Amino acid sequence: MDNGSQVLRSVAAELALLYLRELEPRVADNPDLLVSTEAVLSFAAIRHADPVQWERWRTILEKYEKSDLIEYMLHQPVRAEDPEWESKADRLIRLAVGTGLELFHDPDQQGWVSIRVDGHWENHPVRSRAFQLFLLRLYYCATGESPGTQAIRAATDLFEARALFDGEEHPIHLRVADHAGKLYLDLCDRTWRAVEIDAEGWRVVDRPPVRFRRTRGSQPLPEPERGGSLDELRPFFNVDHHGWILIRAFLVAALRPGFPLPILVAKGEQGAGKSTACRVISSMIDPRTSALRGVPREVRDLTAAARNSWLVCFDNLSRLPEDLADAACRLATGGGFGGRQLYSDHDEAIFDATRPLVFNAIPELGTARPDFLDRALIVEFLTLPPELRRDEARYWSEFSGQQPRILGALLDAAVAGLRNLPQVRLERPPRLADFALWVSACEEALGMKPGETVAACWANSAEARDLALEASPLYQPLVELAREGFTGTAAELRERLEAMVSDTVRRSVGWPKAPNGLSGALRRMAATLRAAGIELQFSRNNELGRRMVSVLLQRAKVRKRSSVIVSSLSDLAPGRDY
Repeated sequence: MDNGSQVLRSVAAELALLYLRELEPRVADNPDLLVSTEAVLSFAAIRHADPVQWERWRTILEKYEKSDLIEYMLHQPVRAEDPEWESKADRLIRLAVGTGLELFHDPDQQGWVSIRVDGHWENHPVRSRAFQLFLLRLYYCATGESPGTQAIRAATDLFEARALFDGEEHPIHLRVADHAGKLYLDLCDRTWRAVEIDAEGWRVVDRPPVRFRRTRGSQPLPEPERGGSLDELRPFFNVDHHGWILIRAFLVAALRPGFPLPILVAKGEQGAGKSTACRVISSMIDPRTSALRGVPREVRDLTAAARNSWLVCFDNLSRLPEDLADAACRLATGGGFGGRQLYSDHDEAIFDATRPLVFNAIPELGTARPDFLDRALIVEFLTLPPELRRDEARYWSEFSGQQPRILGALLDAAVAGLRNLPQVRLERPPRLADFALWVSACEEALGMKPGETVAACWANSAEARDLALEASPLYQPLVELAREGFTGTAAELRERLEAMVSDTVRRSVGWPKAPNGLSGALRRMAATLRAAGIELQFSRNNELGRRMVSVLLQRAKVRKRSSVIVSSLSDLAPGRDY
């Protein structure tokens, strides 16, 4: 096979060669394996089907003085290959190879096949329903008959073996890819075209050099058009200038895979257009039939969503459990998820990827894990006056009419980013520095002023920090205690803090119920408190061996609330601590 370049052999001969290939390393230790039943049947299968391999194995048989015995055992002639005697499986394999199919495997050792359908190429798992239907249609068109389940199973078994052992390894991509310094965006249209993006420009290609896969629910992007502007997208988002910077930054970042990405969090009162805006963001990069998902019940549901979507959007979350927040952080910045493989007691299914995430309407956002807030781009949606509301049909009609030009403008920004990225340097990069570096390279094409990206990131960090501090019942008593200074055990610190708050605060959900709970909460808050002027130090008393906690004031005045003006960021300087 090898994409149709080798001489076609029967299924029996192919399976025989696979067996003999595994047998050969063991022959030196036990030559009697050459006369086992399986070996004899394998020699019978390749004797006429593959004379070259048969001569090679005759040499091995002579070396171990088994040649005469095998020749005697094979004294009955093997039926030569003849179309009249060709099985359905053999005919199906011959027809499939004749189409020029290409077999390969991914890094997870799953067999894949590229097939030519109506003039274009598609990629499918060898075990997929789509490939089975391709084989069924191929056989019916050639013979007017059905090959039957056994023939299809035999063919797919053989093709998977060839994909794993003889095919090249290629990564499989979902919607976006990065290859040889170029970016690719899968249009998900009927002809499997993609957009190729490099420092010289972008273009639509019929068959990209990377292998894309399609999942259920994937919807096509419109063919991009040149001459558009991202300003055409601005009326579809009810946000201020700061929010518009973050949305543009998130969109262009979602075009470049393989580096840590922020989590976009839509915040605002009911009726501010958050859900519709999230669907627009999804439609610009990874449109799907059900773009907005409900809150996952467990981490496994989150990974399932990430397996089938490049851009994952969650809408109207009633809560944000800690395990989900932790999983979202790993998914945004890159991390692995493991679980037992289906129908297996020992194999583990590993999922390791990075995804751009969108969360809408998280209640009590400030109580989220600090590491989640540290990765969040918080976009505040403004109150929408009734006179500015549009009906759904009109809204989406206007968006669809402008989407090709808007997509073209977004691709222009990615082109500028690839061209400028080698020259961009950040003196004081914020958290998620790779994200800030990439968006800074795209700034001019995005319609931003130089430095607006970094300034917006620092302002966003300040807002996230304020949200976390305002939501924590520990913050105010820690401020008062830091002014005095404190060093003691976690139990002693908890006792001091409880004496400074009311019974209502002590009974609240966020108040630590034990010293170890307080210690864990303080460690999670340490970076946020440090930025607010409170230093936490954890040490061990050498004499008594006790773990000690120190609460100190970094500067004379602790800021109660950051004074960031989000309507205009031109005055923000990277050197200031917002």
